[in-house]
Amino acid sequence: MYKAFIEIPKGDDRRRHMKFDKSGLIDLGPIKDVIPVNDGVMPVHYGYILDTLNTEENPPEELDVLIFSDKDYSVSDIVDIKPIALIEREDKDHKIAAVDLDSEKTWEDINETEKELIKDYFGYKSKITSITGQDTAIKLIKKFKI
Repeated sequence: MYKAFIEIPKGDDRRRHMKFDKSGLIDLGPIKDVIPVNDGVMPVHYGYILDTLNTEENPPEELDVLIFSDKDYSVSDIVDIKPIALIEREDKDHKIAAVDLDSEKTWEDINETEKELIKDYFGYKSKITSITGQDTAIKLIKKFKI
C-alpha cells in the first residue's frame, strides 16, 4: 500500500503544486495555460506519492500519481492507493497510474476513451514513451522511495 497526496482533484482546472519546503500549496494558475487538452480540466485525481523523490526528473520532485477513482477527493487529501501502471515520459517526469485500495481495476479495465485522454493530456508537454504494468510501477516507486 502507498499513500498519495492530492494536489489537483479530478474535474479541477487549477494548477497546484506543493512547495519544495512542504510548507503548503501554491496556485500556479489555470491548467489550460500549460495544457489545453480537455480545456485544461484534470481528467483524474492528480498528486504525488508520499516519501518518494524522482531523482531522474530535473529538478527532482516527488513521483507523480494519477488516481482513477469515482470517489470525491479534495486538495490536500491523503489517499491509500495501489499502482496499476507506469506511464513513462521522455522528460523522466513519469506518472504512476493507481486506484483506490478497494478497487479491483487494472490498467486494462480503464476504457479506451479515458486512456486516450490520459495519453493526450499527460503526453502534451513531453512524449509518453511507454506504458507498462503494475510490476514496473511498483519497482519505480521502490527505486524512488526515501
